[in-house]
Amino acid sequence: MTEERSSVQEASGKVNLINEENMDEFDYSKISDETDAIIDYLERLTDEVTKMRVECAVANIELVSKINNIDFERKIEELEKLFEEYSKSQETTQEILHQN
Repeated sequence: MTEERSSVQEASGKVNLINEENMDEFDYSKISDETDAIIDYLERLTDEVTKMRVECAVANIELVSKINNIDFERKIEELEKLFEEYSKSQETTQEILHQN
């Protein structure tokens, strides 16, 4: 059991030495540069999202304004007239077909 503990301690000691060696060689400036790049990218995305939200809000306001300005009664009357004209033209077409 004592041998196992000493083996584990030796192994963990070796791992610690390896980790310390790797830490000495590790380039922290690369992480800093990558972090800065990510932060810049997120800031640009935030700006783009804000612009898109503003554009959507403006478009919604314009749409509501246009809807409020529509005279629905007049539009319905125009559609009814167009439908009557279409129905009459269909009746005329059917009459001509039956005569032939």
